[in-house]
Amino acid sequence: MMRLPHLRSSIASVSSDSMIELFCGYELAVNMRDALARTGDRPHLAEEYRQICLELEEEVETMLCAAALALRRGGR
Repeated sequence: MMRLPHLRSSIASVSSDSMIELFCGYELAVNMRDALARTGDRPHLAEEYRQICLELEEEVETMLCAAALALRRGGR
């Protein structure tokens, strides 16, 4: 689950191909991060995946802000 509870309603209302691709990438990164964290073998790689997850979360926020701005401009 995305760690953005304050944006869940906005996320649910936006369905675009780019958002779906972003969520798929996020799911893959989270799964890999968690698997690496469980084994503890490669902490540097686990940290890299943790950073990737954070960057993807930031990208979701950016996309939602852009969508909200476009919606406001279209409503004028």
